[in-house]
Amino acid sequence: RRIVVVTTYSTALLLAFYHLVLEREKMHNFNRFYLLGSVLFSFLVPLYIIYIDVAPLVLKATPTTSFSYPTEITPEIIIEKSIDYTLIFIGIYSLISSILFIRFGKNDTILPHTFWNYIFINKNDFENQKIEQELFTHELTHVTQKHTLDVLLLEFLQAIFWINPFFILLKKAVQLNHEFLADETVINQHKNTIQYQHLLVNKAAWKNDYYLASNLNYSLTKKRLKMMTKQSSRTKIWL
Repeated sequence: RRIVVVTTYSTALLLAFYHLVLEREKMHNFNRFYLLGSVLFSFLVPLYIIYIDVAPLVLKATPTTSFSYPTEITPEIIIEKSIDYTLIFIGIYSLISSILFIRFGKNDTILPHTFWNYIFINKNDFENQKIEQELFTHELTHVTQKHTLDVLLLEFLQAIFWINPFFILLKKAVQLNHEFLADETVINQHKNTIQYQHLLVNKAAWKNDYYLASNLNYSLTKKRLKMMTKQSSRTKIWL
C-alpha cells in the first residue's frame, strides 16, 4: 500500500512539473526521456526508506493483580474467523488487470497508423497519390525513433498499475510529445511550416481513421500548431 501511494504522488509531482515547465519549451528529445524516466523514478522512490533517530520511550511498570481460575472451571475461548480483505483486494485487482491485458492484446492486432516498422495508410489514397509527403515523413519519424516502444511500455504498466490514474495522463503526454518530435522533423525537412499547419488543420476537420498515429482532435492540434512557431531561448532550456 505504501508503494502504491508513494508511486502515485511521485508520478503526480513529476507530471505536474512537466506540464507547467517542460512541455512549454522546445526540447522534445529531452522531454521524451524525462517522461519515460519519470516512470522508473516513481518505482525507485518507494524503495528508499528514511530512518529517523528518536529518543527511546521508557514505560514505568505498574504492579498488576494476578488472577487464577479455579481448577474446576475451564475458561471458554471463542475464536472468531476474520475476513481476509487482502485476498479480496488481490482478487479484484488481478481481475481488472486481466481485463486490461486482454484489451491490450487486442489493440496490438488492430492498431492503425504506425506500429513498430510498419506504416498503415489508406490503399486507395496511396494508389491515387493523394497522401502528402509531409505525412509520410511524419509517420516515418515515429518508426525511426521507435515511438511504438514507449506506448507499449506505458500500456503494459497501465494494465498492471491501473490503480494509479496518473499513468493515463503520462501516456497522453508521451504521445503528444511523439507528435512534437514528428512535426519538428517534418518542418526541418520540408521547410514549409505554414503549408504543414494547413494540412494538419484539414485533417483535423476531416475525421479520418487512417492518418497519423494520434487522434487529430482540435485541442491537440492547437498545441502542435503553437509549438511549431514557438521560439525557446537556449538559456531557458539549459535552466
